[in-house]
Amino acid sequence: MKIATYNIWNSEKSYSDRMKLLIDLIKKENIDLIALQEVKDEEIVKKIKDECNYEYSYWKKYFDCEEGLAILSRFPMNNLWTNWDDSEDVHNSGLMYTTISIEQYKVGIMNVHLDWKKVRNREIEIAKAIKHFDSQETDYDILLGDFNASDNSSIYNFLKGDYSLEELSTDWIDLAKAYSYMKGREVDYTLDFCNNPRWEEEYTFSIPERFDWILMKEPYPKISPKLVEYQLLGKERINNITPSDHYGVLVELKFTWS
Repeated sequence: MKIATYNIWNSEKSYSDRMKLLIDLIKKENIDLIALQEVKDEEIVKKIKDECNYEYSYWKKYFDCEEGLAILSRFPMNNLWTNWDDSEDVHNSGLMYTTISIEQYKVGIMNVHLDWKKVRNREIEIAKAIKHFDSQETDYDILLGDFNASDNSSIYNFLKGDYSLEELSTDWIDLAKAYSYMKGREVDYTLDFCNNPRWEEEYTFSIPERFDWILMKEPYPKISPKLVEYQLLGKERINNITPSDHYGVLVELKFTWS
């Protein structure tokens, strides 16, 4: 199963051309489930769904603007939820949850886009995400999206179990970092201020960061799926553009062991 996350940059700059590149990339990689952030509107979700032959999609705009989150999947999605279903107190952060079935396993999926400004807002909403996972009965859980936080942050350390928030117990595995360690290489930046074409016209001396993650909750005592692949998406320039100002993250997991 190929799973991806991608912040697709809600900007009018080369929008149609960028979305074509995104669709071509999804087709090329044959992605089974993709979580999207900064989704402009339902129209682009329908276009991706139709052109990439996804049978299922879950789109919801935020309560205070037209932008929203989306998940597209080749598997049926159930138990749909967002953190703005019943409340506007979301701390400038979006959480979108669903479950899918792979073979005999029920897998929880959470797409997140956390606040870019305030650490405390991110902490409140990531704790809310973990509480929602804990309220569900699943075999495996996957948390992915744009966390607007580095892997030195309270968010990352909380998910690893090295930092306490609301006395919650956490043990999540960073799949990009795990695969990179297995292959003896460095993990890649996803927000690249030095090489992404957006920043050529917007001067910045910000340091590249890795804000986009795919994590799996430690499944013990269940057997871990096999981590087959990890790669970045959308680094290649075509006509000097990329699909987004972020790079996407793709992992492949094998849930069968025969």
